Amino acid sequence: MYPADWHKLYGDMTGESARRVLTPLVELFGAKSMVEVGCGNGHWTQAGIDAGITDYTVVDGPWNNRDHLLVDRANFIEARLEVPLVLPRRYDLAVCLEVAEHVRGDSVPTVVESLCNASDVVIFGAAIPFQGGYGHINEQWPSWWRPHFEAQGYRPYDLVRPKHWNDRAIHYWYRQNMFVYVREANAEASRIAAEAEQASSGALFDAVHPEKFEEVASYQSIAMKRLVKALPAWLSTRMRSKLAGHG
Repeated sequence: MYPADWHKLYGDMTGESARRVLTPLVELFGAKSMVEVGCGNGHWTQAGIDAGITDYTVVDGPWNNRDHLLVDRANFIEARLEVPLVLPRRYDLAVCLEVAEHVRGDSVPTVVESLCNASDVVIFGAAIPFQGGYGHINEQWPSWWRPHFEAQGYRPYDLVRPKHWNDRAIHYWYRQNMFVYVREANAEASRIAAEAEQASSGALFDAVHPEKFEEVASYQSIAMKRLVKALPAWLSTRMRSKLAGHG
């Protein structure tokens, strides 16, 4: 999993990302409680507290160093997402960001069901193909996750990307991957999300088609391009070395 140095390096920006993204969502849904699944140091929960969350739970695996938590460690639950998550109650919001790519594909239905059991409003994002990172074993496009949530009766709303797409104070992976899933049976939450999406929707002008991205970003392609680029300099060095040796 991610080393402590990673959180030190990116922690401040993670906190700022959370404040910019989560604060308006807490206000939008009038949330007072939340659970953060795959919490790391708890930056998103801390941002939620600052935005008015008064009841929270943070969840992470046994590797989590609880001494680094930014929130009360008494509210921490240790769990592995491959098995159903047991929580003390339901929450106004569930947050799971850049976590699910660490879980095997056959465990995905369990992960999604656990999140949907936690809240009617799930803020979710996971790494896309070739994004890279520590322990990424299941990088998928957002469209791959959608049917898993729909099977639980949840619909995605694009409330984050149009609003924050060009905000460089937010980690790009949040701006790129995040959707808000809302339980369709919750008429009020669905109405709020639909109205907010309509008000904020807009073309993402600086977007790329997944097929093109995969063509350019494949590891094999990257490796070959680097090799071709480096080859002239390598040959020149070898030739000079050989000439010097025969001189």
